[in-house]
Amino acid sequence: MVMRQLASIFMIALGGIALVGGILTRYADQNLLDPERFAENAVGVLDEEGAQAEIADVIVNELEKRGADRAATQKAVDKNIEEVTSDEAFREALTTALVIANEAALEDQDENVNVKVEDVGGTLADALSESEPQLAEQIERDLDLVVANTDSTGTLVAVARKADDVSSLSLILPILGGLLMAGGVVVANDRRTAVFGAATGVAIAGVAVFAGYLLGREIAARQPDDDAAQDAARAIWDAVFGGLETLGLVMAGVGALVALIAGVANRVHVPGRE
Repeated sequence: MVMRQLASIFMIALGGIALVGGILTRYADQNLLDPERFAENAVGVLDEEGAQAEIADVIVNELEKRGADRAATQKAVDKNIEEVTSDEAFREALTTALVIANEAALEDQDENVNVKVEDVGGTLADALSESEPQLAEQIERDLDLVVANTDSTGTLVAVARKADDVSSLSLILPILGGLLMAGGVVVANDRRTAVFGAATGVAIAGVAVFAGYLLGREIAARQPDDDAAQDAARAIWDAVFGGLETLGLVMAGVGALVALIAGVANRVHVPGRE
C-alpha cells in the first residue's frame, strides 16, 4: 500500500516536471528554432513604440557617423519612424536579416552575430524626402543598418541553443508527462485523491509555465542598456513566447478547477465505495 502510494506521488511529480519541460521545449522548438517563424514574429514588433524607438536610435547613430547633425536628424527620424518601419521593403529586409542571423547563431554557434538590414537607404530616404529633403539627399541608397546582435539578445540566443540541444525531446516530453501523471492515478491506492494530486500538479505546471514566461521576459529586457532597447526586447519576447502566458494561465485554471471538483468529490465520498 505504502509503496503504491509513494510510486503514485513520484510518477505524478515527475510527470508534472516532464510536462513543463516538454511545453517549454516544444514552444521554443516551434517559435525559435524555425527561422522563418521567428522572423515573422519578431518583425511584428515593429508596430510597438519601443521597437520603433530602438530602430530610430540605430538610424540616427548611423547617419551621425556619416556626418549628419544629430539633433536635426533625431527630430526628423522620430517624426517619420512609423512610416519607415511600416514600409514593406524595410520589413522584408529585416525578415531576411533575422532569418540569416537565426541560422548563424544556431548552426555556427557564433557568439557575435549581427542582425544587419541591408540596402535600406532608399526606403529611409523616401520616408524623409518630403519633410527633410536635404537630409534625404545625404542618405546612401545602399545603406546597411545593424539593428541588433547577440550581445543585446543574449537570453533569446541562449534559450534557442538550449532548446536546439534537446529539440528531439520536444514532442516526447509532453506525452511522457501526461502518461506519467495518468499512471500515477492508476497505481494509487485512492484514485480520487490521486486525481486531486494530478490536477494540482497540472495547475502548478501552469503556474511554472507562466512564471517562466514572465521571468524570461525580464531577463531578456536586462540585456540591453537603454530603455528603448529594453522595451524592444520585451516586445520581441512577447511576440515569440506570448502564447505561453495564455497557455500557463489556462493550465493553472483548468488544473485548479479539476482539483476543486476532485476535492469536493473526496469530501462527499462514502468510505468503502469505489
